[in-house]
Amino acid sequence: MKFYSIIVCLIASIVFGQFQEIKPPKNIKSLQVFNPQTNDNTPIIKLGSSEYLLFLFDDINAGYKRYNYSIEHRNADWSESNIFQSEFLTGMNNDYARTYKNSFNTYQKYTNYQIQFPNNAMNVKLSGNYVLKVYLDNDSNPVFTQRFAVYQPIADVGVMVSRYNNPTIKELNQRLQIQVASGTQNLTEVPDGAKLFLMKNNNWNEGLFVDRPTFSRPNQLTYNDTNIVFAGGSEYNWFDNKNLEVPSLTTEQTFRKDSVYNTVLRVDIPKYNLPYDDYPDIDGNFYIRNNRYGNEYAANSEADYSWVYFALDAFEDQNGLYEPYVVGAFNKWEINEDSKLHKDDNGLWVTELFLKQGYYNYQYVVKNTKTGQIDPSYVSGSFWQTENQYQALFYYRPWGQRYDILMGYGSGNSRQ
Repeated sequence: MKFYSIIVCLIASIVFGQFQEIKPPKNIKSLQVFNPQTNDNTPIIKLGSSEYLLFLFDDINAGYKRYNYSIEHRNADWSESNIFQSEFLTGMNNDYARTYKNSFNTYQKYTNYQIQFPNNAMNVKLSGNYVLKVYLDNDSNPVFTQRFAVYQPIADVGVMVSRYNNPTIKELNQRLQIQVASGTQNLTEVPDGAKLFLMKNNNWNEGLFVDRPTFSRPNQLTYNDTNIVFAGGSEYNWFDNKNLEVPSLTTEQTFRKDSVYNTVLRVDIPKYNLPYDDYPDIDGNFYIRNNRYGNEYAANSEADYSWVYFALDAFEDQNGLYEPYVVGAFNKWEINEDSKLHKDDNGLWVTELFLKQGYYNYQYVVKNTKTGQIDPSYVSGSFWQTENQYQALFYYRPWGQRYDILMGYGSGNSRQ
């Protein structure tokens, strides 16, 4: 593996080694953070504005349950900030999912829940990282957790993405340059107070910290190091099963068996040795939709579920060195047994996932069984032309503060 790839992996393990996210149980499906302001899964909103996030999920053990939730403030590295609730919160830090609806006219019965944050009962006073904990009995035993962030626009964050060309590490071909400027805050007041986190396509797991600026002034920090690079990757694969009666372009067949829908996708092939294929994607996101209804929000309770069959041909596992997985925002890019592909009798690498109707992006990644490193470019390649959205989160701990605040947020697109 390339040296810088190993460095990125180590940095990521340091970033998130402080926080163990709670994965949802088998009965919780279609877990989504939806941002109406950006119409995608960007988990970031501005403090003191009208912006909000929607946390949505289904319980396929249908029937109402009182799902409660609370939030926790976290530092930049997701370690506990250990500040009092009264310091970061207005209202009570305990409410329940007030919006819910049982599925209607579906074979798979479920109850859809929605949590809007902030809301009339709960809001935050501080910027920073936050964890939403959803639980049934007590918050020390959460059903699942979700990460999100709230920023306060004290600093402007500019992000520029450009092509990076290094023949020794061809996978890392998109370079980021960031400039942070503030008219009110001395950014060098605390030399080690600044932390910059860079994230690709709203994926917390594909990001890195940059601790030191290349150039610094009291009101401006410039991050211009040539090592701030990412693998461009390839455009995401996609499938559309909004209509479960008719196959879409990437669907081989769709059928219903034992009162359950099945969607068989066309077989995918590795593309690392092919030219760049330019087709639009939604950066790994997914949308719950149903063609039978004009109101997209009705799909939250009126879209059905289907077994979706993924298949990858001509995959080289190098005698067991590499294990393939299928990931995307729909499963939070999780590397687990559910997303793992297995070789069948026909030589195809396959898996099936129980997913709600909609439009999905997905990609194949591999795990090195010796090092544990994840490589998203092994199957589909990495191209500098690939369209990606990058987010820059600038954290700062002013003099005398006990916690990190999210002082600025910016984003940049590789096509702009």
